[in-house]
Amino acid sequence: MNSRTPELSRLTLMCRDHEVAEFTWNHDRQTVTGKTHIIDAAHAPLMSTDPSGNITRDRLSNWFKNRGIPDFRPDAVERLRAVGFPSAASLMASGFGTSLSDQYWIRPAGSTSTWSDVNCFENDFNEELGELLLPHDVSSVPSLIDKIKGNADILASSPDAALNGNLPKRWTVEGGRRVLVKAGRPSNRFQEPFNEKIASVLCSRLLDGSDFVSYSLEDGGFMKWASRCETMTDQFTEFVPAYALLCSSKRPSDLGLHGFYVGTCAAHGLEVREDIEKMLTIDYLMANFDRHWNNFGILIDTESREWLRAAPIFDTGEALWCDLDMSQRFVGYTTPRAGMMRPFARRIDDQLERHCRDLSWFDPSALKGFSEEACDILLGNPFIANEPGRIDKIKEAIDLRAMMLVRHAREVRHERGFTVPVPHADSTAQADARKRHHR
Repeated sequence: MNSRTPELSRLTLMCRDHEVAEFTWNHDRQTVTGKTHIIDAAHAPLMSTDPSGNITRDRLSNWFKNRGIPDFRPDAVERLRAVGFPSAASLMASGFGTSLSDQYWIRPAGSTSTWSDVNCFENDFNEELGELLLPHDVSSVPSLIDKIKGNADILASSPDAALNGNLPKRWTVEGGRRVLVKAGRPSNRFQEPFNEKIASVLCSRLLDGSDFVSYSLEDGGFMKWASRCETMTDQFTEFVPAYALLCSSKRPSDLGLHGFYVGTCAAHGLEVREDIEKMLTIDYLMANFDRHWNNFGILIDTESREWLRAAPIFDTGEALWCDLDMSQRFVGYTTPRAGMMRPFARRIDDQLERHCRDLSWFDPSALKGFSEEACDILLGNPFIANEPGRIDKIKEAIDLRAMMLVRHAREVRHERGFTVPVPHADSTAQADARKRHHR
């Protein structure tokens, strides 16, 4: 019996117009195979290098696969297969694999394309693939599949294959701006887009505009809500997830994850302690259960490789107890499995206690009226608004977390010799909330 010859693609990993490495992608095994020729390791993605700065085949494979749409995104695998590809990685290996988060791309063997030809920051791109990957009426899917299948131009130019994360999402161009459109999931009452808007409201109350990515809420009709935000990068700026720093550096066994991350950034001239405080504080108030090492990090200059700043806070949609039934307690989250972090402790509340020890930037008066504003936004979602008691329970939980945060800030500042004004609140309501919390 003759075995089938595996489908292989010989590719060059590019960073803008820098040739980084030549490698072979095995579509059957979904991995880099054979000999990899390193050309310019200095411009390689951090996640593809080991702590010594070497590009390895295993790390390059993992970076390439993690770059794309994950298999567990709703409907994604089925629809990719319908247009002829077993995975997002195979789709990227068959096109240019461009992204709007960084400047890496894939040049097929024999191609003379340049960065100016393919990059999605300056060039328009086909949006049909992205449309297919967002929720649709069932009747519209076959026509989209027919339009995309076999159309090399549509597939090669789209940045949507290199768009990871577990929620349905796509890129679009509006008046020259690159805008990310992200949907919610039925299992979470389609609440994620509403949460992104609420997180933006919260950030605008507490932080400077450069500290966060601002999301708007799009009402596309029943079950077609989406959040929208502009890209935080440009053709010269690369987002590097914290996970890449973790993978590409060697952490001493006696150094915790928080100390490691702060120290690694400091070694490259970045002071990120306050940026982490801000992120953890927003996550605490939002009860965000999806802050992981791939949705925070830094921005670097693609050409000089200079570390520029902490990336603004983004991706706070999976929050505000959207995954819980009314019978469950609306409190802080605990990581379900050992070995996972959120991102510096198993309990979200522990992160506030351990790693928010300054809070000089925090103005508690900015929280006045926030829970009411948050709930007004949630009222636009009938799956939430029509569930008896849910809005009230969310408001109560937000108010309690705000009260606990103010108490923590007061204690921290007392230790530092400062005082924190406590925003006016009804003491009886606070006492009742504390009793309910501890039942």
